[in-house]
Amino acid sequence: MDSVSARFANGGDTLAAAFRKIRRERGLRTAEVAQRMGMALRSYENFEAGRSRLDIARICEFAEATDSDPFAILFSVPFRSSEFAVACADTKLVYIMMMLLETFFEEHGRDIALLEPPNLIGGFERVFKDLGAKLRENETTLSRFFEGRQGNSISLGNLSVRGLRKKRG
Repeated sequence: MDSVSARFANGGDTLAAAFRKIRRERGLRTAEVAQRMGMALRSYENFEAGRSRLDIARICEFAEATDSDPFAILFSVPFRSSEFAVACADTKLVYIMMMLLETFFEEHGRDIALLEPPNLIGGFERVFKDLGAKLRENETTLSRFFEGRQGNSISLGNLSVRGLRKKRG
């Protein structure tokens, strides 16, 4: 992805919270993430606190260093929710959605301009309704699994999608 500067007028606090929460969720120290990003510790600390210039390339570097979803981090700003970025970190929900959208554009090109908003809304509503049903189904399955068990636990973080990277061609 090209380095495109972006100003996050009122989103700096949301981004800073997302960076900090994702890093902590991963069990990483600031020095570890700084090293992975090739930054001096002080520079990274300023980045994580939202006190330095934030651009898309740097956010993508952070996502790579923490194995999280760069698009979910970006979307956390208009959603005003750092928790959104954390919730998508393992599953790469927005990253996967963007990959599929890119493929859709490659297949249909400018014809996508012919799609009407009601059709888009209906299609996305169906997709998200289906995903919600899967979440409820998973919750029921896990409840049944743990029913009657004592002292056994399973780390859901281990069920994440790892290593999903876009093919470069």
